[in-house]
Amino acid sequence: MPGDTENTSAESATGDHIDLAVYRKLVRQFIDMVSNQKTKKYTTGKTHCNPFQRRYSTALFWAEKVAVLSGQEPRDVYYEAQCMYLLGEFHRAAHTIQHHKLEKNSLPCFNLLLESLYAAKEYGEAATAIQNVEVEVMTTSLINQPMDACSGYYLESNSVFGGEENHRNELLASIYLMKGKVYEALDNRGMAMDFYVQALHKSIYCFEALEALVQHEMLMAWEEFELMHHLPLAQQSSESDAKLILKLYESRLKKYYELISARNAEEISPIVNPDVLKFIKEFTARVQQTCSSDTHMPKVSALNLPLTPSQFMSPAQKVLEDLKAPSFSLQTSLSRASSLIDASHRSMFDSSSRRRSRELDAETLIPLADCLNRVQRSTDLMAAEAEKFFYDCDYKQCLKILNELFKVDPFHNNALNIQIACLVENGDFNRLFYVAHKLVDRYPDKAISWYAVGCYYDMIGKSDPARRYLSKATALDRLYGSAWLAYGHSFANENEHEQAMAAYFKATQLMRGCHLPLLYIGVECGLTKNLELAEKFFLQAMNIAPLDVYVLHELGVIKYEYEFFEGAATIFQCTVDIVSQRAKSNNEEISARWEPLFINLGHSLRKVRKYDEALFNFQHALLLKPQSATTYTSIGFIHALQGNLDAAIESFHKSLALNRDCIVTSTILKSCIEDLMDDSATIDEICNAALKDVAKTLSANSGRVINSDKFNGMKLKFDEEEEYANSDSNMVVEMSFDS
Repeated sequence: MPGDTENTSAESATGDHIDLAVYRKLVRQFIDMVSNQKTKKYTTGKTHCNPFQRRYSTALFWAEKVAVLSGQEPRDVYYEAQCMYLLGEFHRAAHTIQHHKLEKNSLPCFNLLLESLYAAKEYGEAATAIQNVEVEVMTTSLINQPMDACSGYYLESNSVFGGEENHRNELLASIYLMKGKVYEALDNRGMAMDFYVQALHKSIYCFEALEALVQHEMLMAWEEFELMHHLPLAQQSSESDAKLILKLYESRLKKYYELISARNAEEISPIVNPDVLKFIKEFTARVQQTCSSDTHMPKVSALNLPLTPSQFMSPAQKVLEDLKAPSFSLQTSLSRASSLIDASHRSMFDSSSRRRSRELDAETLIPLADCLNRVQRSTDLMAAEAEKFFYDCDYKQCLKILNELFKVDPFHNNALNIQIACLVENGDFNRLFYVAHKLVDRYPDKAISWYAVGCYYDMIGKSDPARRYLSKATALDRLYGSAWLAYGHSFANENEHEQAMAAYFKATQLMRGCHLPLLYIGVECGLTKNLELAEKFFLQAMNIAPLDVYVLHELGVIKYEYEFFEGAATIFQCTVDIVSQRAKSNNEEISARWEPLFINLGHSLRKVRKYDEALFNFQHALLLKPQSATTYTSIGFIHALQGNLDAAIESFHKSLALNRDCIVTSTILKSCIEDLMDDSATIDEICNAALKDVAKTLSANSGRVINSDKFNGMKLKFDEEEEYANSDSNMVVEMSFDS
């Protein structure tokens, strides 16, 4: 407080001496770094202390004076640079540290230098600093320390964190995190992933490292579970803490498929349900069997065209080659991270320090069971649960959870991403307009705001503004994979395949562990009739997400285009089984969005002459979307192939009632009517029906009973015409259907 400042200043000047400790304490107070004792009292509520002031300009003014008075001692220069960083003067903070050459002697100073250069977007200079400094032999102290000639380590006596050695790993974790961010900004994602893994091993509490790996889709599913399995939880936390940490971290992992298991590894993570794993393996083998029957696939003529020199290595083929030779190995990173762990350097939250403080902090202890129950109300875990429902296509339950979450935190970033995707899937453009407008008003500098705006314009069919706003989102955050995918969709909607694939290629680079970019690239290849390349991308997507129904559906379409109808029917049937199982588990009916799946399955079964099964699937599709002219035409076609011409004609008439301009339906209907009229049994049936109608009419008019046998020998007019036509020509028209 102002009065306290005046008193302390007066005391410091007593005896014509200035006490620098008073001013150092004043600086720390202004930048929110109160003493441990005051923090303790403030958090426990036993005594009251002054609230944090956060007056960074004032802190910088006094920090600079303290640094001058102390002869530029490292700790004073550090606090001066930290005040500059907090004020957003990043270049100035970095220059201050480099000018006094503190980045090679002190871990806190080197960490602050990397943070400043990264915030200033000086990624090249930050990478140079990383290459020139060996952090493992540096000190955590901010006072000039002598170096031990034998070990090469600095002899530390006073750390910026109070001289506690167990904070060293926290500093190293922060430095490795910044290294990962710098190399990710330089598009060196292999090095970035390696540094993130090392940061998480230095401190299991370094959530930002896990978030970077998971949120940016850097790891495959099995790699995420392997990372969880090899976390040094026993070394850095108690058993209870380890259970809580695993629960929280597992909620961040991928949710749109189950783990298959690490490749070239027989052990199965305890996280995985063995029954689910068995089903996945059997299902994958079943689908792969259909995909390996290339000898039965007739190649389309487009694939036999001679290649030009520019086609020897297309961008799509280059992506496939890059997938075969990944630039990152999780096992290598885990081995390197384990070798760097020093048992003497424990986390600041390790079990020993926790045990030492339990007597003083007994009132803050919570039973593990209660803790696990309470944490379910965390907004992060609620967002994770909503994301799980989203990937299970249960959008109603997803939105219900999100609505509860937004009452607590209306701007939760992960929840907003899920909400935007859910609104797009439901076609609720009015609600999406409101969400996008709110985000732009409050967070105009965030990429997610313009991503929401771009999705809205794309949904209402305005591609040009959609691209403009999505491009702005990618400019604000180059690593925003969802924005790159939406940007590609805006081109794909107008059949601009090359531009769409360029955006999907960029998303593939950013989202190594996500199958969606590969799926969309395969779709574009299929639309351009490059079926062989499309199939390769779908199989790559299946390796990442083997139970994704969209990937399976598109793979089945490729098999159908190849005229490999048996394999297409198998894949479509597997997809239907998964969709039906999910709908049953969600206690809801199958969504109308899956109507094309049943239509495609019906046509595949028709091609292999399984007409009853095909008719069943067409009828199921009609239940999902009753007013579909295409479905009625398909049903009529099956009836015609089975010889049920009356039912076929009825279905064709229903189809034409919905779409009278369909040439295919009109042509088949005409053929069915002609075939029906050529059938003598049909003529007899018409005659008998006509005679019965005449008999009923005469009976009603005259009251006399007419014997219908009298009409059996009568020769009707159209009978004479038929005999005349048959005597004039011996040509018989036979209508055959494509089976």
